[in-house]
Amino acid sequence: MIKVQELEIKNKYTGELIGTIPADTPETINAKIKKVHKNQHLLKEMDFFERAQLLSKFATKLRFKKSKLKDLVVAEGGLPIKYSEWELNIVMNGFKFCDWYYQFVEEKSLTSIEGEQLVKIRYLPHGLAVCISPRNTPISLPLYQLGANYLVGNGAIVKPSTACPLTMLEAYSIMEEMDLPGLGALDIVIAPGEWAVDEFLKSPLVKTLMTITASHTAKDILVRYGRFLKKTVDKSMGFPMYTQPFKQFFFECAGNDAGIVMDDVNLERVAKWNVMASYTNSGQQCFSMKRIIVHKDIYDQYIECLVKEIENLKYGDPTDPDTDIGPLGSRRILMMMEVMVADAKKFGAKIFTGAEKIDTGEDYGLFYKPTLVEIKPELCEDLTKAPFLWKEEAFGPVRSITKADDMRDAIRLANASNYGMRAVVYTSNLNNIEIFKNELEAANIYINARPMLVDITVSLGGIKDSAYPAGCKYYPQELVYGKYIYDGTPLNLEKIK
Repeated sequence: MIKVQELEIKNKYTGELIGTIPADTPETINAKIKKVHKNQHLLKEMDFFERAQLLSKFATKLRFKKSKLKDLVVAEGGLPIKYSEWELNIVMNGFKFCDWYYQFVEEKSLTSIEGEQLVKIRYLPHGLAVCISPRNTPISLPLYQLGANYLVGNGAIVKPSTACPLTMLEAYSIMEEMDLPGLGALDIVIAPGEWAVDEFLKSPLVKTLMTITASHTAKDILVRYGRFLKKTVDKSMGFPMYTQPFKQFFFECAGNDAGIVMDDVNLERVAKWNVMASYTNSGQQCFSMKRIIVHKDIYDQYIECLVKEIENLKYGDPTDPDTDIGPLGSRRILMMMEVMVADAKKFGAKIFTGAEKIDTGEDYGLFYKPTLVEIKPELCEDLTKAPFLWKEEAFGPVRSITKADDMRDAIRLANASNYGMRAVVYTSNLNNIEIFKNELEAANIYINARPMLVDITVSLGGIKDSAYPAGCKYYPQELVYGKYIYDGTPLNLEKIK
C-alpha cells in the first residue's frame, strides 16, 4: 500500500517553497484511468476541426496567463526567462495552428491496379494514451502530448515530472476554467515514475504508452512490460497463452547529436549558433548539439571563436532577462557532469573552458559552468572503449569537440554513436551537402540552419537508441491507426439485391 504523500516543489535557484501538492496513489491513478476511458466518447462526438478550433481557443487563454506560466517555468524548471518565453511560444503557436496536422489523419482513397477507387484508408484513434513527460520542459512537451491526443480523439493522461508539475497543473486548470469540451477524457497524474509506470502497464484500458525519457529508461519499461506479460500467461489449454493484449509503445529518447563544422564557413557566425545549440537550458535538451566535429584546417581557430562565445554566456538568476544559463535541474545532473569530465581526463582530454561547479550543498542553486572538452578522434570509433562523454548523452552544459581530417572523416565520427536524433552540418560546398544528407545516420538533418528550430511542422524522432519506433514522425500520426475499407457496393449492389 503506497501512502498519499505531499510533494514539495522548490524554486530551482533560491530553494524557496513554491507549492505543495498531494501525490497520486495506485488507487487514484486507476480511478483516473477508468474515468478517462469512460469519457472518451466525448471526444469522438466532435470532429477533427472542432477539436482543433477548441485547442486554438485554449492557446488564446494561455496567452492571457502567459506571465504566470512563465514565472512557474522559471521557478520550478530553472529555465532562464528568455527560454521560458520560447517554450510557451512553441505551445501557443502549435495549438493555434494545429489543424495543420489534418494531412496525417484525413481519409485517403487508393487507386487499384485496375484503376478502381473502391478502397479508402480511414484513420481512427488508438484509444487511451498515457503520456510521461520529462523534467526539462515543464509545459511544451506535456502539453504537446496532451494536445495531440485530444486532436485525434484519444483520451489521455499526462504524468509530468514530479520535479516540476505546477506548470502543467496550471495549464490544466485553464482548461477547466474555459470548460473545455471533452475535458473529462483528459487528466493529470502526479506520481513518481518508478511505480506509476507499473500501474499504467497493468491496466488493460491503457492502449498507448508514450514517453520522453532516456533510452535506458525506455528499455527498462519494455523489460518490465515483458515481466508483467509473463505473469498473465494462461496454461490451462496445455500451452502458454498471454491473456493481455499488446500495448503500443512510443518512446522519444536521448540525443547525442553531432554538429559538423567544415572549413568553408564564417567561423564567428557558426560559433554563435553552435553555442546556442549546445548550451541553451544549460544543455538540458535532448536535441542539443553535444558532439562538435570540426575540420582540421580550422580546428584551432574555431576553438578560439567557440571558447570566446562560451565564456560570454551569463549564468545565474533565471529571472534576469540577460541570463543564458540557469540552475541545473537536480544534483544528479551536477554529479553526472563531474563524472563525465573526470572520465574524459583519464583519456588525456584537454579542457578548454569550464569544468567548475557551484554547489550550494542543497538541492537548489546548482550550476556547472559551460564546459568544452577535447576528445581525440582515435578514441571515438570503438564505443566500448570510448570516453563516457562521447558515447552517452551529456544532459547538462558539457560538450565535446573532436578534429576531423575531411568530410568523410567527419561523417564517420558523427555516425560513431548509438544515438541518431539530429545531426547538424555547416558547409558552403553545395556538392557535399547532398552527401551529408544521405550518409549522416540521424532521423533529422539540419544543414546551415539556425539552432532551436521547433514548431509543429518540425518532426520529432530519431533512429538507433534515440527513438522507438525509429524515424522522424509527428505525434498525431502515431496516435491513430489505419483502417482498410473496401466498398464493393458500386460493383456488386445489383448482384446482391
